Order: sequence, then structure tokens, then C-alpha cells
Amino acid sequence: MMKDILKCDKCNLCNNQPPLLDNCKDNADVFWVGLSAKKVKSEMFSYPLASDTNSGKLILEIEKMLPKVIFYKTNIVKCLPLSDNNKLRYPTNSEIYSCIPNLIKEIEVLKPKIIFLLGKLVANSFNDYIKRSNLTFNECKILEIKHPSYICVYKKGELNNYKNEIIEFIGDFL
Repeated sequence: MMKDILKCDKCNLCNNQPPLLDNCKDNADVFWVGLSAKKVKSEMFSYPLASDTNSGKLILEIEKMLPKVIFYKTNIVKCLPLSDNNKLRYPTNSEIYSCIPNLIKEIEVLKPKIIFLLGKLVANSFNDYIKRSNLTFNECKILEIKHPSYICVYKKGELNNYKNEIIEFIGDFL
């Protein structure tokens, strides 16, 4: 089922770069859900929220503090949204809503206990889709949190508090 996501062509973004998926696992305790794929410069970083970005570095720091927890990184939009001049751009609503079913597949297959929605756009899009589709994930805690890149760039003074709150929440919930 997860391999079907790699073949997705519901929008034209797959022409920019194939979908990015985390290493497939049998299950996951915690999902990190970002907005969209980034341009892959190296096979070593060809997965969502990779550690060659500020967001990925911060997420990795959190994950290292919880070695027994199984994490999975993903995006609502699996492929790379590019502008006409080949710059990374925000995905359109149409692209987002075309790709959310792939995220739903990931959730159904990996059955996370916690889903962190990174930022307002991700949270609003996901929650709107869930509401419109009458889907429920009762056995899963879904939380909107500030995007790690926002913390790294604009709220550096809150970095340790951000990490500690997430670590504490995961520890308490699991």
C-alpha cells in the first residue's frame, strides 16, 4: 500500500521530483507531518524532514532523547512544488487536497499514537480534510504545534522549552 504512494500522479508535482517517503516501518508511535517535500540534493537526505534542514535537525534532536519511540516523518504533499523559476513554493490547495489521501494511507498502515501537525497550514488543511471526509482517528492524539523552522528562525530563545514540551508530552502519552 505504501509503495502505491511512490507511483502517485494525482497532480503534476511528481514531474518535479518523485514523492518522498520515510523509511517504511511496520508501525510508528509518532508522526511528524510537514507541508511539502524539499529539493533532494543527495540520496542520503531523500526523506521528509531530513536532518540537512533546520526543521529536520531539531526533530532529530527530539527523537534522540526518546530512543525507544518509533518516529515517522512525512509531508502532506509528498512531491516538490516549484515555481515557474524553479524555486520552492507553497503547494496550492488543489495539490494539498490531492495528496492528503496519501497521508491518510500512511496513518492507516502505520497506526501512530501521536500525530504532530507542523504549523497552521498543515493543521488547517488536515483538519478540514478530516472533517469533510467524516474520518476519525480515535486511537490517535492529533496536535498542531509550531513548525520547527519557525522556532529555529524566529523563536530561538524558546528552543529548549519547545523540545522539552514535546519530549514530555510524548513521554506522558506513550
